[in-house]
Amino acid sequence: MSQEPVTVTYSLEQVFSRLEQKIDKLEQKIDGNQKEVNQQIDKLEQKIDKLEQKIDGNQKEVNQKIDKLEQKIDGNQKEVNQKIDKQSEEITTIKATLQAQQPLIQKIPDLAEKVGELKNWRQIFIIALTALVSGSITWVIRGGNLKP
Repeated sequence: MSQEPVTVTYSLEQVFSRLEQKIDKLEQKIDGNQKEVNQQIDKLEQKIDKLEQKIDGNQKEVNQKIDKLEQKIDGNQKEVNQKIDKQSEEITTIKATLQAQQPLIQKIPDLAEKVGELKNWRQIFIIALTALVSGSITWVIRGGNLKP
């Protein structure tokens, strides 16, 4: 098998010019693709910027809400502390009153024993008198009306 020689009918200039044309077309395609890629990158950067702005706005809102909540909590804590202080003062006052009334409370069994030593009609009279006085005082405090 023998091969016949191939003859080239094109000149080198034509071959190089065709190669140059193909290279130019490839460069144009590459430039077009590069422009599209750059446009895509620009769009992505714009979207990222918008997202960053939204995140910053949301961060500011969250911080403001947290600050408001902290202020409310501080205010509520101050109110609670004031109420606790008032209750502590009231408890101290109640304790002092109970201590002042302690001798009177201790005398109640003695008075009950003395009333028990009285005769029956005197016991009934003292109980009725006590009920009448306490009822009258209650009636006056309620405004002197007979309405319930």
